Amino acid sequence: MKHKKSLALLALVAVPSLIYTTPITSASAADTSTHAKTAYIYNNNYYYNSNVQNVIQLISNINDTSFAFQAYLEAAIKAYNALTETEKQYVTNYATLSNHQQTRVNYRRLAAQIEEKLASVDSTSVNYYQNVIETRDWYNTLNAAQKTFVSAETQRILTSSITPNTSIDKVVNKIQLLNSSRLSFHKDVAEARAEYTALRKFSNVSLPTGIEQLLLDAEHVVTMDKSAAKEVENAIAALSPKTSTTHDVQAVKTAFEALTPVQQQLVPNVWILVDYVKGKYKLPAKGGNTIKTPELSDSAAVPGKNTLMSKSRNTYKAKINVADSENDNERFVLTTKANMAVIIPPLNTLVNEDFGVMDVQLTRNLNRITFQAVLNKMPVKFEANIEIILENIPENASIVRINEFGDHEPVSYTVNGNQYIIETQTSGTFQIIRN
Repeated sequence: MKHKKSLALLALVAVPSLIYTTPITSASAADTSTHAKTAYIYNNNYYYNSNVQNVIQLISNINDTSFAFQAYLEAAIKAYNALTETEKQYVTNYATLSNHQQTRVNYRRLAAQIEEKLASVDSTSVNYYQNVIETRDWYNTLNAAQKTFVSAETQRILTSSITPNTSIDKVVNKIQLLNSSRLSFHKDVAEARAEYTALRKFSNVSLPTGIEQLLLDAEHVVTMDKSAAKEVENAIAALSPKTSTTHDVQAVKTAFEALTPVQQQLVPNVWILVDYVKGKYKLPAKGGNTIKTPELSDSAAVPGKNTLMSKSRNTYKAKINVADSENDNERFVLTTKANMAVIIPPLNTLVNEDFGVMDVQLTRNLNRITFQAVLNKMPVKFEANIEIILENIPENASIVRINEFGDHEPVSYTVNGNQYIIETQTSGTFQIIRN
């Protein structure tokens, strides 16, 4: 009996330690009997059962740049989810699996952005070809795994040949019809350029002589429009309820009104100006606490009476005093010796809230008449009409306004025999058209 005990003790010493290391938790305790060999330690090295080892290997096989990324990821997720809660604790590279799942989310988001860009332009639009080319260039930057998240239909379009929905005649016609006074002018110019660019990418085409220059000129006008609008936008942004006076607000308002309708729609903060004009803010008094006395002219026109304008070559000039002390209910009748006259409405209809001397100038060069009224270096505007009277005008003639780009615009005028009366509330240049 003593000999058997010695053999048993020798056997216990000779066999290496074999210790089961599965954590005994509420989740794993119930699995101990059926998964006794989930994991164990042998000579301080971890050994796992085949289920855990298989998941670890599947995760290691995932390549997030490979065409098979989704298939390998799904296989690893499926195998991991099949593990018991105890087995999952021994998947040492689970963080890698989690990172790949986030990568999949990012790839799906990227694919959605590409599909949205392709769908942003209708297939019948003149810009469709250009949009497909841009989207294709973006798609081609993706790796093989990222491309698998893009829908089959989108991939088909981006990998197929495509031609522009336009022609040289169509592009030429679009450029020739560009009109800087149309509210859609900037959009029209952009579309014309996009169509022409599409044609150039599809084939080495050339436009007829002078047509491309028309497009370049139109693009230059777009640039000037944006620049003019930006100046007014900055002026509005500079207004402050603490420091801006009503004069400052009026100056910005006048600058905005001097813009063309196309330019005005480019001023994004115009509603801030509207708030100032409507008196939303209580502004400091003009000139602070001091009352500024304007320097008036001794030779200014007298309201309610005829005043002969002075002449310098083909230009006629007159001055009008603008101050609280002046009569603001009578018109000014400014005459010349050249069959022209100007009637300035009463000063109470003057929009500019400022004092000083208004300089009025009337110039006639052949059939072109230029009228200008400036107060403290700013163009003035009246709520009532200024009347420019022209005599000895041929019958059946017509009058148009010339805008800053040299284009003709309609202007209000009346005809009384050979006398034409132009009606305007601001300065301007007018052209007599002999029909």
